[in-house]
Amino acid sequence: MVAYDLALDEPRLDDSRERKEELLFVYDDKTIEEIGAFVKIDYIPSQGLKMINANQTLAYALSLKDS
Repeated sequence: MVAYDLALDEPRLDDSRERKEELLFVYDDKTIEEIGAFVKIDYIPSQGLKMINANQTLAYALSLKDS
């Protein structure tokens, strides 16, 4: 079983980076292998943050963690 988290963190040298508007998303190669090239992060008041890839809901009821 794979657990997913969203965390505030600093990029490492080998991390990939993607900027969307004013947000910088940082991820490693293992993340791409597990999730794929597409991920949607949505907020639903009754569920918190939700991660969805092209095939399924990966996680819900997430909150941002400090690294």
